[in-house]
Amino acid sequence: MKNEGLKDVVMFPEWWDELTEKDWRDMLLLRQRLIDGEIDEKRGPITIDDIRNEAARCLLLNRGLRTRVSDDKYFLLVRQAGAKLDWLWKEEDDGKVSLTFRTTCNLLPRWDRMIGPMSHGGDLIFGEFKDAVTLCRAYDKAMTEEPGKDHGDILRQLAGLLYRNRDTKLKRHVRRLPYDADGPMEQLRRGERLPEWFVWGVYAWFSYFCEYLASGEFIIDGETICFAPVFGGGSDEKSGSDGNKGNLGLDSIALTLAESNVFGDFDDVLHTPLMRVMMKLLHDKQRADEIEKKLKKH
Repeated sequence: MKNEGLKDVVMFPEWWDELTEKDWRDMLLLRQRLIDGEIDEKRGPITIDDIRNEAARCLLLNRGLRTRVSDDKYFLLVRQAGAKLDWLWKEEDDGKVSLTFRTTCNLLPRWDRMIGPMSHGGDLIFGEFKDAVTLCRAYDKAMTEEPGKDHGDILRQLAGLLYRNRDTKLKRHVRRLPYDADGPMEQLRRGERLPEWFVWGVYAWFSYFCEYLASGEFIIDGETICFAPVFGGGSDEKSGSDGNKGNLGLDSIALTLAESNVFGDFDDVLHTPLMRVMMKLLHDKQRADEIEKKLKKH
């Protein structure tokens, strides 16, 4: 091997959007091994470099790169690749290693017969989103107030809410059963059938989607749209994943929209696609801003 850069050897991912489904599953499994204490500590404490190197080995293997060169050159390449994974694996101030996820692409589209949300929240229903936000916030609060306890049931219910069997009534399209086709206990039982690493991956995706919804740009009908004004900020404003999950007052929005009958009654609002609701809120906000500007001129 000559003095090539990493990109000359293999198309190594440099950002979350470049990860494949297999990549993300391997990263989640590596995280689970770390949590379960399955990573060998015979040579001393596990460091962030150890984790990044193991992650790099997995990512290189997924791209067909094995030890087909001399061992020294291969391990040098692994270390070179691992050093580039600071965007994926981070070391916290307390020394703990954490796996991060910052893309609205759903890299866990299904498990067995259960189908998850489309990338970028394309098929999320408003009521489904509202209930998922409630669970997500409950988990974040529980982890803050009681960090030592196991709050996994909240995440399992979240995963069971978002991942549902195929709606067999739809012949042409692969879609999930309605989000309220069953109750919380069935959602929890469904989530319990999912492995722990998968459940956390669902939380990581949805948590970031909530953050991105409040600040990022979406392509809808060929137009670039940012919902930041609805949340009272600009697209460059920092959005904490916890701080923006409930700022809208989703219950109040559902009641207000039901009173206006723009989508129908309360139940109709809950079954309206999330992006349609967000477009309506953005339109109303822009209209209110225009009226306010006109009033200030007089």
